[in-house]
Amino acid sequence: MTDRRLCKWAFVVLLLLVAWGLRIGWLEAVPPGWRDDELINIHALSNRLLEGEFPLYYLGASGHEPLYHHLHAGVLGVLGFNVLSGRLLSAMFGTLSISLTYTLARRLFPDAQAVANVAAATLAASFWSLMYSRTAIRHISLPPFILATVYAFWRRLDGPGSRPWAWIPVGLLLAASLYTYTASRLLPVLLILFVGYLAAVHRPHLRRHWRGIGLAFLVMTVLVAPLGVAIQRGRSTRALEGIGADARVTELAKPLRALRDGDPSQLLASVVKTLGMFHASGDPEWLYNIPGRPIFGVLGGILLWLGVGLSLYRWREPRFFFLIVWLGIGLTPAFISTPPASLGHTIVAQPVAYLMPAVALVGIGRWVEGQTSTRVSRGRATRGARRAAIGLVLIAFVCSNAARDLWDYFVVWPRRGMVRLLYRADQRKIAEYLNEQVGYTDIAVGSGLMGPWDRIALTVDLERPDVAPRLFHPERALVWKQGANPMPVFLPGWPEPSDAIEDSLAGGRLISEHVSVHTPRKSLTSSFETEEVTFANGLTLLAARPLQQGREQETVSIITAWRVSEPLELPPMPVVAQPPPPKTYAGPRLAVFAHLLGKQGETLDVDDGLWVDPLTLRPGDRFLQIHRFSVASEGASVPSALVVGLYDPKTGERWQTVGEDGGAGAHRVTIPLGDPQ
Repeated sequence: MTDRRLCKWAFVVLLLLVAWGLRIGWLEAVPPGWRDDELINIHALSNRLLEGEFPLYYLGASGHEPLYHHLHAGVLGVLGFNVLSGRLLSAMFGTLSISLTYTLARRLFPDAQAVANVAAATLAASFWSLMYSRTAIRHISLPPFILATVYAFWRRLDGPGSRPWAWIPVGLLLAASLYTYTASRLLPVLLILFVGYLAAVHRPHLRRHWRGIGLAFLVMTVLVAPLGVAIQRGRSTRALEGIGADARVTELAKPLRALRDGDPSQLLASVVKTLGMFHASGDPEWLYNIPGRPIFGVLGGILLWLGVGLSLYRWREPRFFFLIVWLGIGLTPAFISTPPASLGHTIVAQPVAYLMPAVALVGIGRWVEGQTSTRVSRGRATRGARRAAIGLVLIAFVCSNAARDLWDYFVVWPRRGMVRLLYRADQRKIAEYLNEQVGYTDIAVGSGLMGPWDRIALTVDLERPDVAPRLFHPERALVWKQGANPMPVFLPGWPEPSDAIEDSLAGGRLISEHVSVHTPRKSLTSSFETEEVTFANGLTLLAARPLQQGREQETVSIITAWRVSEPLELPPMPVVAQPPPPKTYAGPRLAVFAHLLGKQGETLDVDDGLWVDPLTLRPGDRFLQIHRFSVASEGASVPSALVVGLYDPKTGERWQTVGEDGGAGAHRVTIPLGDPQ
């Protein structure tokens, strides 16, 4: 092995080691916690394989192709569920994308090693790649299959005419890509358009390979047909609500629907916004980006469009035409859907977006070298010195782009308040604190998003199975436990507790920048000593009283207090993807109905809900809820009573109270209201 070849291999190995470290390091801190989509993918989709099901297409979560989830189930089956296993597969796909970008660039530009070096190195440290390589969602599984398919396609195309069966691997890779993510359906379109270009511009070249290309598409069609049938069968009339196969496509295609209705302005605005994602204004969502942050800085944006211009200028060369079509096809989903400039919807374009600046830099370098080599001057540089100067420029670009992206991803993005909320950063901080505090077992935790995903996220990060967290929404509820040792209450930075909940807490101290721990006031229990009414499912209503009756504000707030007298009898509440599959209920199975009555017995307003997670409650727990009613300021009856009961939101069935003799009682409790406290 020559020294030059050894240096190439050393560069590739070092680059992949750095890329792997960037994708697998500090996973507990960045992202700062778990997001809904990750937990849904793991528990409602991938977990189905561990339970013995093998779906060809997942109808939950607006429809998902299966490959990522099948592979993810294998990782989870071996390593269990934790931060590493949850995101390991994405890190592997992200690192593989870098090696394949390098390999494809060497195939497309065998005369320009620097294109491969710059493209792979820039992608390795890119914000875009890191974002999807470090979260447990399937988008990142697509780029490696695109790159492998294009490489295999180009390798066959570059060679002399061969037997058609040599194209079968292209068909296999093309079919596999279609099992990854919805945007993969653009890959066959890309190849078909390119074949059309060859037919028009390079017909002799196509004549040598058309049989093999046809066989590749035939293999793809046969292998993808079962997936197509599954998708067709899973389509739902509720697609606009995100229900059923491919529902996400219909749900997001607002510009196309507007165009169909005769309004092209949304589509035009979306195209302009998406084209600016490289240099002006990027993805607007906190989940994937610092809103409005373009993919490249000023220099990178200029180089990308210079690369596009160079490719257009040299369009008669197949490799340059292919890059142009690839970029245009990859951006199409963001043109026709919302939000524009989405990093997820344009994932097909990710590799070529990093090839374009590299192509431009190498092209500029060759032009400069050609210009300087024709000049004769007193300080004429040697050829080696010129190449060294160009190399330093390439290195400076890669390093400056990496510094910008790494700082923004690892430092700026995870500290933003909306990111912390969406990724449940405060819950992770609570879990980390509890992992070090052996004395805590029974706790109450404020939960702004509620539902099963908050509970699962906290449970995963807790390394102590003896800790039993109760979840509640601090704007509307509070959980506590009677006894000498009060149950600590952890409040996240959002949402802030209402005044009534804050008044019920004795005080607190910060355990992190955004999370505080409190104890309930000792007077809290005695303030709700009254006649009790127990329901058949184990909940006991302790009291109800007006909390605030602001006639000038046209509102009435009433607080109810409850005790868990027995283990709660609840209907089955399985973990279901959001949005759910067709004909699947994914809502709560227990709620409080609260009707505010006037003096004539008329219903003034209704405020139903349960702002605690019933699956986390234990016998002996107490909780209070705040019900808020709207009352007209003029001509309305004065509130005189509250009707309270329990019901199943799915079936509408109400729980009965337990009579004095232990028999079934009424389905509701009527409580006269006194003056507000």
